[in-house]
Amino acid sequence: MRYGGRLNRLEFTALIDQQANRIRANATTLPLWGPAGWTGPCRIGAWGWENERLVHAGLLFGDAVAGGAWIEVVTTAGPPMPLLIDVRMAAADEPPHDDHAFERALRAASAPAPHRVGIAVDGSPKPFDHWPSHSLGRDLGTGWLATLDEVPGLLLRVSGLTPAEVGLARVGDVEPHLVGTRAHLLAGYDAYGAG
Repeated sequence: MRYGGRLNRLEFTALIDQQANRIRANATTLPLWGPAGWTGPCRIGAWGWENERLVHAGLLFGDAVAGGAWIEVVTTAGPPMPLLIDVRMAAADEPPHDDHAFERALRAASAPAPHRVGIAVDGSPKPFDHWPSHSLGRDLGTGWLATLDEVPGLLLRVSGLTPAEVGLARVGDVEPHLVGTRAHLLAGYDAYGAG
């Protein structure tokens, strides 16, 4: 058992494959969505389990790190607001340093959307709550957030596209996302240098 240090490439690849198998086994639990007609790079986004039950599944389209247009579409098993609050809290420029700051940050992250926008989902316009010009995280810059408050729900994190440019369609094959994620992670591992 390893108690520190860096995993070798074989161990790192095994971890990637283990997570890919878990995602592959759960890929039909929730409907997966992406931008209609997308042909660019894609990876796995945020996936989360509670008590071995899939509670959200995300797919990432574009390259969030390279600064171009990108979108993450996360399907939630229940209403998306709890995940949205987590996303907004995590994207804060500075973590709260005391209980009062935490309460203020939580109230701000829980604030209702200032706008509603129509975004097509399988060709039908759906009313999304919309938070424009929002921090998406330290390395991700700004963009916007939107939720579709249904069950299952949807949470969108978007940069470089307007709501009018987004139309969602069902994604039936998770394999391109797994391949893209594996390549991205291994390229990062290799760029970091041999351990």
